[in-house]
Amino acid sequence: MEDLIGDPFIYNQAVAHSLSEIEDCAIAVDAAYYLQLHLDVFPGNEPLLPALGGLTGIQGRLENELDQWKAHNITPFFIFDGQSMAGQDEAAVKRGLANRVKADISWDLYFTGRAAEAVTAFGQSTRQMAYFEMCDSDQCAGVMGSSELLLYPIRDCVIRTIDWENNLVYAVSKKHILKTLNVSESLFIDAFLMTGTSFLPPFLPLTDPTIIKTQPHTVADAVNMLRTAEKSVTLVCSSFQDILKGKESNWLDKYRKARMAVDHFVYIAENGEVKVHDYEHLTNDNHEYLGLQLPSELFHYLSTGLIGPRILTWITHGQLHVLPTLDGVDSDEYKKLVTTQSARIKEAALSLVIPRLNRGIGFKNISMKVWYDADYSSTVWDRQEAKANFTRQVASWKVHEATIKENIPNFAHGSIISEVLALKKPKFAALTRANPEDKLKGVESADLIKSICIWRFLHIRGYVDDQHELTSWGSALATALAAIEPTAKKYPDFPHLYESILVAIELIRFELLNTRNPHGELRGLALNGSEADQLSLLLISRCASLLKLRHQANGYTGPLSKNLLAFRSLVSEVRSADRDLIEAILASMFMYAQAKRNRDNSWELSHQLPFLYDPDVALGIAVKTYLDDLVPNDPHKSQKLEEFPGVYVPYAVSFTEDFNVACNFFDALHAAVKELKPNDIPAIDRSAWDSAAQYLATRR
Repeated sequence: MEDLIGDPFIYNQAVAHSLSEIEDCAIAVDAAYYLQLHLDVFPGNEPLLPALGGLTGIQGRLENELDQWKAHNITPFFIFDGQSMAGQDEAAVKRGLANRVKADISWDLYFTGRAAEAVTAFGQSTRQMAYFEMCDSDQCAGVMGSSELLLYPIRDCVIRTIDWENNLVYAVSKKHILKTLNVSESLFIDAFLMTGTSFLPPFLPLTDPTIIKTQPHTVADAVNMLRTAEKSVTLVCSSFQDILKGKESNWLDKYRKARMAVDHFVYIAENGEVKVHDYEHLTNDNHEYLGLQLPSELFHYLSTGLIGPRILTWITHGQLHVLPTLDGVDSDEYKKLVTTQSARIKEAALSLVIPRLNRGIGFKNISMKVWYDADYSSTVWDRQEAKANFTRQVASWKVHEATIKENIPNFAHGSIISEVLALKKPKFAALTRANPEDKLKGVESADLIKSICIWRFLHIRGYVDDQHELTSWGSALATALAAIEPTAKKYPDFPHLYESILVAIELIRFELLNTRNPHGELRGLALNGSEADQLSLLLISRCASLLKLRHQANGYTGPLSKNLLAFRSLVSEVRSADRDLIEAILASMFMYAQAKRNRDNSWELSHQLPFLYDPDVALGIAVKTYLDDLVPNDPHKSQKLEEFPGVYVPYAVSFTEDFNVACNFFDALHAAVKELKPNDIPAIDRSAWDSAAQYLATRR
């Protein structure tokens, strides 16, 4: 996503129109742009988003916004990002690293007691939308999004913002901009690309204040620069070769790919067909700027919300970019996680999808780049190596919905707990094993698809063996789920408890959820008690950070912790890799015709599968802050618990309930750890869990 204000020259060309001009119309809205407006620009935004790793107050504002659309008889047609363009992830890494520097300044302000200043400091659907505006679509009468829409052959205006209070809509006209600059559309596109986009870094000389005196630079500056070089980007690059040589020696090549990607953008037509703009002039090397061509079937699954774009982007461009984290901490355990541990999960996901694609795609390597080391590169999908083959495990699962109802009447499909505990019954586990001559096909029930996906995930991740019986890790998972079940029933509104248990067990397997690597340099650790007490509280707060602090639709006003934010980056990496795998399992079911393809509930089906939930660290911070103020068997703990939220988390819905859930959550995980075999978990970690349990028992 570009800077929302964008180019100052273009921003100042916005003209106010009466809101009545778009009443009774549908407007295609860039969903990412729209959300970013509410996060970064509009009043009541979320300045602490990068410090918390999540949102607390945006839902209410969005609901009010949707009410405004409805009240004015305007229908928003939200378009979400699809696959990344060539160069988009690389540009995202550079923006992330720049934001990391700003975030470090914000944390320094916070740690030096200048909290108010710190809060202030914290604070590609484009192509598809261009098609709607270009083709005189019956689905929408206009488009709202970033100024990057001007790169494409839209008919005229792009809506930037809507002022509901004054009944005004602000839009920029492409024709007016071309007339003001006195340039052709082709020259404008070149100049716009030179200023920098979400998929191309800016032309470095434009950012140099000794060359362009007034910063930030604008498209008008780029136009003037082109006019001095016969309107040729190539000649401009030659003129400033000495500047480009150091940091952007291949910028011209990036520009050429970006220009071709703009000229031949890919979109889904209103009849559902995947098309390339100006296909007649598409060059033979189009894979260099558009990527590899995937089957239309996969684009259909993407457009209907059955799967996300991550795996498709890796395959299309042959590269996986690990993007910068919110905390910007590249610890040893983080590096090991992204380069080795989660990479194996991503390889498993690719192994389920690639065999069903064009054979040539399977013989193309997929490499991985990381944000913290520009020189690092490893191969996630190596065409020369024998791949881990999960075909046998995946194909071994087949069970009828009637069989489940007969054996487990209260089975809750997709809940995780039902899928895991069901396998504790040997008789039922045997019924889930498929006959080699009777393969799974054409499953229509969304409930059954969810359960089969979860079972296959558990099998691939080693929680279930080839006999469909629980392994030692599967038994530990079952113990934790059974232990947390009474809490889940007592607090039915508390979100995603069973999923959080599974994520926690994954973290324990990767030796991440323990008291090791406390990172005292990040601050945010406990202040009171012995060193052992402080480490115990660290483990408890890490567990609590996997859960959600239920919060009113107001901005967060409590304490912060960069330490827990860094831990959240580990959690998010594991969660996203597991999500990649569950989506690959789901996609493979449809690609192999094991599930009925013609359905209208694809989005709902996908979003009822686990690993989409990614909470902030607010509850972890609150639990740590509260427990750190208690002494063992504190006689005033009831009073302190009652008074705590009013001081530290005044907008919490029910901190007492959330605290009790967090304690029970820790107990459930401790029960799982106690069940693990000696070779499953290091003795030092087992001892740390026991010590933390004793610490919590004297303070809850």
